[in-house]
Amino acid sequence: MELAEIRVRSKIPKAELDKKIGKILTEADYNIRLTGPTRVCTPDGKPLIVYLPGILSGQAHAEAYDILHTIRGKGSNRKNAGGAGGFMVNNRHMSANVSSNIIGSIDPIAAVPFCRTTAWTGNNTVAFQSLFPLFETIDATFAEYVPDRYSAQKARANSTHPDWLVGNTVYTTITVNNTFPTGVHTDSGDLDAGFSCLAVWRRGDYAGGHLTFPEWRVSVDLQDGDLMLMDAHHWHGNTALELHSEDAERISLVLYYRTKMISCDTVEEEADKAVIAKMRPMGGRAIWNGSGARPVEFPKMDTEAMNEAVITPEG
Repeated sequence: MELAEIRVRSKIPKAELDKKIGKILTEADYNIRLTGPTRVCTPDGKPLIVYLPGILSGQAHAEAYDILHTIRGKGSNRKNAGGAGGFMVNNRHMSANVSSNIIGSIDPIAAVPFCRTTAWTGNNTVAFQSLFPLFETIDATFAEYVPDRYSAQKARANSTHPDWLVGNTVYTTITVNNTFPTGVHTDSGDLDAGFSCLAVWRRGDYAGGHLTFPEWRVSVDLQDGDLMLMDAHHWHGNTALELHSEDAERISLVLYYRTKMISCDTVEEEADKAVIAKMRPMGGRAIWNGSGARPVEFPKMDTEAMNEAVITPEG
């Protein structure tokens, strides 16, 4: 796909940006809206966005909808991305409840001191694996269009135990967001030298939800089958969504590598750490090990501990 080239020249003033953090954006927050295949670079020539409209249109993308549509649990761990500015609960920065879910693998946090796959992943191994062809297509597209960033992420993935990688890709973790606009935020926890890869599914009739980089005043109204490769460590968020039909739905799927996954041991060793952690048991749940081997049982934690409290990307 041939790309137009844009190099942005300057950022908005910090004082102006600070007023937007955690807020839903409007059409007044951008000057440029990308409509065709485009590479956008920052003033120093580093890639900010590679927009590839329609590149994922096909059977794998269409079939993935039936699975992704069902992943709609609500969480309050999105901080600024939740769009309400966030609030504090027991020294944790929370957001309003939004439909944002993590699948794949996640690294330890204080309350859950071991690497693990998410609850949905452990309970839906076959469905998760059925998405691998799509994920691998996105991986190959990433390699083609942003080779330097891909090489850095590939090196990190090669040094990570394969139990925690998503199929034959450079990703460990995926965020599934359903029909909510994010407030202005930057992503954390993912590999600084890598890139986030964002795919979109659209259903029904809605307007808005434009993914916008307010510092650079650039925006995209992502369509069904579009893919955006992006540096999510720059401030970004969405314009408001206006739903015009009962079936209106916007799913964004964000694939990335979580930096600390490189320190994870095998899935069996991490399951042993779960037992040693001696958290309050509430039944059992299987960790999917990513390789087709038998699942490993670990104690289900209480609600607070099992909340995948990581800062997750959006688009």
